[in-house]
Amino acid sequence: MQIPSQTTGQQIDQHIEHFRNAVRATRKRFASAEVAPDTICIGPDVTSVQNATAPGGTINLSFMAIVHGNEVGGLPVVTRLLDQILTGEIQLKSTIGIALGNIEAARVGRRFLDRDLNRSFGMGSLGESREGQRARQLQELLRRSRYLFDIHQTREPSQTPFFIFPWARRSFDFARMISKELPIVTHWGGSFSQDGMCSDEYVNAKGGTGITIELGQSGFDPEQIDIGFSCAIHALHATGSADVKQFGILRAPKEFTSSIYTWHGMIPYPQTGEVTLMPGFENFQTIVAGTLVARHNDQEITAPVSGRLLFPKYVRPGTPDADGPRPAELCRIMKNISSEELPA
Repeated sequence: MQIPSQTTGQQIDQHIEHFRNAVRATRKRFASAEVAPDTICIGPDVTSVQNATAPGGTINLSFMAIVHGNEVGGLPVVTRLLDQILTGEIQLKSTIGIALGNIEAARVGRRFLDRDLNRSFGMGSLGESREGQRARQLQELLRRSRYLFDIHQTREPSQTPFFIFPWARRSFDFARMISKELPIVTHWGGSFSQDGMCSDEYVNAKGGTGITIELGQSGFDPEQIDIGFSCAIHALHATGSADVKQFGILRAPKEFTSSIYTWHGMIPYPQTGEVTLMPGFENFQTIVAGTLVARHNDQEITAPVSGRLLFPKYVRPGTPDADGPRPAELCRIMKNISSEELPA
């Protein structure tokens, strides 16, 4: 999704301001600290916050939103968390962190400005790119986090919300503590991207437990926001971070309930020439081997295997994506697996 009009841009500004106002109000009333700009560490008392933010300290659970600037659905989720902390509907038992990732990119409706923030963690050298500087700031929060719940959205429609993370048994267990029904996409044997670590991968590398949720197609969709908030409430409870008064119900479409997926194939995005991805693809759509996926100049690109589509990349003329670097992939194809097929 890109910002289609000034109205949507104004909505993003309003949500950012709401978040910042909630942060200011929280700091006045609760023990808190700023780990990095547009982040907050909150705890039940001053000592817990001081211990969490001291060298070597641990934040029990952190939430992140708009790590990709055009995936705005997590913004009202984390703001609602702050609002309910302020009203007492959420009563903290240990320290939590809340962070906005890429505000500059969000304001202009772009995934990123210089480089993908969610491929920038744990890099030895990122130069002076804006996302590189922001990654260094956010790492102060991430490396202290015992658990991370990162809220994302997909470019195209999705037939279901889903968790996604690099395989680790503790991450799988964390996702299942939040929801026994939402599908899980996990992968092993290599990083998701060759450019740098995603947020959950970085937290795992530092000894924590990180997972990401993909709510659905980017935008301020009320149903997605409710799902994200319900997951956040369950995460608070599962990690012993808070007492909460009400839990939302989390349901997945019947065909995806409690399902597990991993990579089955990947189709690279041609880096030269004219590329046209066939219209109408969406996440979790079934695809059969040999199906026409895209045209590259005069050649057809077909699905190498059967499975379910993930992350189809449409680069539409007139959008910010059209002016940026080409994606690395046209799409991925997943296969459904049983829990017995997961690594030990």
